[in-house]
Amino acid sequence: MIITVTLNPAVDKTAIVDDLVLGGVNELRGCIIDAGGKGINVSKTLRVLNKPNMACGFIGGSNGELIRKEMQKLMIMSDFVSVQGELRCNLKVNTVFGMTEFNEPGPQIRPEELVQLTNKLMQHAKPNTLFILSGSLPLGVPDDIYAKWTEAFHQRGCRVFLDASGEALRKGLEAKPEYLKPNLKELLALYNHDNDFASNDELIAWAKEKAEELHRNGAKMVAVSLGELGAVFTDGFDTIYMPAKEVKVVSPVGAGDAMTAAMAYGVDSGMLLHDIVRYAMATAAGACMTEGTKPPTKEDIVMILRQISRF
Repeated sequence: MIITVTLNPAVDKTAIVDDLVLGGVNELRGCIIDAGGKGINVSKTLRVLNKPNMACGFIGGSNGELIRKEMQKLMIMSDFVSVQGELRCNLKVNTVFGMTEFNEPGPQIRPEELVQLTNKLMQHAKPNTLFILSGSLPLGVPDDIYAKWTEAFHQRGCRVFLDASGEALRKGLEAKPEYLKPNLKELLALYNHDNDFASNDELIAWAKEKAEELHRNGAKMVAVSLGELGAVFTDGFDTIYMPAKEVKVVSPVGAGDAMTAAMAYGVDSGMLLHDIVRYAMATAAGACMTEGTKPPTKEDIVMILRQISRF
C-alpha cells in the first residue's frame, strides 16, 4: 500500500490574467478550483496510474470539506484528521511573466491534533507500506516531524519517500528515507549553493554529483527535477539525465508531484531505474498539459511514453 501524507493541503485556484497590473485592478478569468497540496496531487496521479493509495493528513473548514469530497469523487481512500482551523487557499495566476503563485500559510495545528495524526499513521504502518511525506509544514508542526516519522516507520518495516524543502528536508535526511525528489531550488538551498552555473551542462553535472552524494548518504534512489531542463536520477548503479519532453504546457504546477507519483508507482511495482525514469518523465510532462493542478490523463502519459525509447 502507498500512503500519501499532506500536512498542509490546500484548495488551489488557478486563473489567467492577460496583463498583470501591480497596484491596480486585475481581472481574473478561466478560474479553476482543485483539491491540492503536494501529497494530494500525488494521490490523484497514483489514481490515474491505477495504483491503490490512501491520502492522510489534516483537513479543516469548508476548504477541507472540498478536499474530502474530491477524494471520494476520485475513489481515493482517505483517513484525515479534522482540525479547528480553515485550510489554506492558494492562488496561482498565469501571466505574461509566467506562473505567479500566492500561497497562504495554512492553519495553526494544535499539539493534540498532531498526536492524533501520528497515531493514525502508526496504525497504517504495516511492513512494506510506502509512505510519501511531501510538502510544507503548517504552523505548529515541528520541522523535524518527517525525521521522527521516518524513524518510526522504519522500525515497523516501512519505506519512506521524502519530497520536502528547507529544514523539513534537511532534518528529514538524517533519518535516511529511501527515496528523495528535491527540485533544483530545494537542492541549491540544501547545499547553500547559488544558481551561478556558467552553463546548463555545468548545472546538470552539479545536480548529478549531489544526487549521487545523497545516495551515498543513505537514499536508495534520488531524482532531482530541473524544470524545463529535465531531471537527474540515480540509484547508485546508474546516474541518468533526461531532458524534459517538449509538450504544450498549459500549467506546470503539479508536475513535480506527478513525477513523485510515477517514481512511487515504479518502485512499488518493482520496476528498474530505466523504466522508472521513462514513467516519471512522461507523467511529469503529462501534468504540464492539464489545467490547474489536475493530474495528467492516462492517454497523455501513454502517448509520451511511446516517444521515450528504451535505453
